[in-house]
Amino acid sequence: SVFHIGCPVADLSFRVGACAAMLSTMIFAGKIPADTFFVGVHLEKDPLENVTGSAWQAEVEREQGWQHSYPSRWLQRHSRKDLDDSRAKSALWAEEVKEAMSHAWNGYRQTAWGYDQVHPKRGKPNTWFNLGLSIVETMDTLWLLGFRQEFDEAQRWVEEHLTFEGANTKPDSFFEATIRLLGGLLGAHSLSLRPIFLQRAKELGDRLISAWPPDADLPNSQVDIGANLSNHIGWRGRSFSTAEVGSCQLEFRYLSHHTGDPTYAIFADRAFNAILQATPDKGLVSANLLGNTRPVEQGSTITLGAHGDSYYEYLVKQYLQTSQTEPRFLERWKLAMQEMMSRLVHRSSDGYLYVAKEHDGNIVHEFDHLSCFIAGMLMQGLHELPVGEVPQDYMDVAAEITETCHAMYDTTSGLAPEIIDFSSGQKVIKPKDAFSLLRPEAVEAMYYMWYYTGDHIYREWAHSVLEGLNRSARTTHGYSSMEQINSVEQKMTDSCESFFYAETLKYLYLIQADPELVPLDKFVFNTEAHPLRIWRPGVDAPGGGLSASASGEGTETR
Repeated sequence: SVFHIGCPVADLSFRVGACAAMLSTMIFAGKIPADTFFVGVHLEKDPLENVTGSAWQAEVEREQGWQHSYPSRWLQRHSRKDLDDSRAKSALWAEEVKEAMSHAWNGYRQTAWGYDQVHPKRGKPNTWFNLGLSIVETMDTLWLLGFRQEFDEAQRWVEEHLTFEGANTKPDSFFEATIRLLGGLLGAHSLSLRPIFLQRAKELGDRLISAWPPDADLPNSQVDIGANLSNHIGWRGRSFSTAEVGSCQLEFRYLSHHTGDPTYAIFADRAFNAILQATPDKGLVSANLLGNTRPVEQGSTITLGAHGDSYYEYLVKQYLQTSQTEPRFLERWKLAMQEMMSRLVHRSSDGYLYVAKEHDGNIVHEFDHLSCFIAGMLMQGLHELPVGEVPQDYMDVAAEITETCHAMYDTTSGLAPEIIDFSSGQKVIKPKDAFSLLRPEAVEAMYYMWYYTGDHIYREWAHSVLEGLNRSARTTHGYSSMEQINSVEQKMTDSCESFFYAETLKYLYLIQADPELVPLDKFVFNTEAHPLRIWRPGVDAPGGGLSASASGEGTETR
């Protein structure tokens, strides 16, 4: 077969990437056979040369009278015209995200290449793991945005410079190393299926399992990757964060499936089973555990914010990752959500729905930006789990939580604080919480709401977040975290977490892109937004590709 796809010549450096992204999306969605042989891409003069990328594609389709394919769930809620209008607007906003990504990535690449992170204002490198963290974390974002030249350059760095044996490292967070470094390598493998990423992931995994002392159920909090040693940080004593020990399973299980070595999954399952055994018949569990062998709950702090959040996320996502074959995860997640709804979901006097915390049986009326992930988790559970497993009214709760998360950006800077306080009955930002790490969770919530509903409002909200970033956080070599986000005098911290590339920019782009780019019946995101392919145990071979259909639901086609 011959496929003719013309690409405009304007802004050539971006358009080659846009054409590659367009082809990849069409192959990914099954619209072009994956084994098609391409002899080249023809760049032609086009009357729409002032319109670029996906925006240009949308205009071509509109001019030629094509009907774009939309998920059937969207067509039950919206007219085709409304969806076409949304797509045309979002295509332009997607280009703005690409420009932001280009600015941020070029700033890192030119001033801190090979280092973990960049000081975006000064243009100086910052070291944490000393393992090129931003490169590893950003690769799957580069792939999804169509930045293939940059992706290939990052791959060469991984091939030539990323080594773990004898690396100049120090004891650092096992949790962060797993979700960021291992997750980044696995996300790059999951999208590209290039063996080098699985190879490096295995080399890293072989060192991360040193976090488990002999006969221990829970891993130590710190691991020195180069020395292949671990320790439990002193101030913790015998205490372990539930979220930290309960958020390595998606990564380690993926690694075992694709390498054929069960070791990694055995260690990760040992930790998660210990949590479940320590909390029988409980949905909501303490944010801390005591002891690394047969641990018990420690304290009575219940939170879906820091130290609790991703444990609940990994409950449902482990069930989805292995194609809904392990019901123990589903049953415990359903119980947790029931208890969350009855104990933690509250509404302020000014109308905002939020998920509070508990301490010693008392409600703590505050809402973490981190907790915005709950909306996406509820929507994914409602739409990916069997009909009837999740109450339909969870969708209303998810929508209202997302609205609260959007309201967090109603600040002088257009950036959200770390925590909102509702103890007075109204939404208040305390000075100590009025900082922004440019976190992704609010946009993550908007993404899941849009993905399952097609409602354009979530694209508008995401675009407004990007506008706030460009207005207040953009600096010479990227984007900086901020202090005093709700005062006239705002201050940059001159730091940029790697999750800004891995999560924030990724979700900002995905919400403006085609939903088939990452079909959620084929992938789960780890808690750092690295996409991992779902598989069927005993059926799917390691490294298997997608089927021709990129969506499990029916669609109306051209």
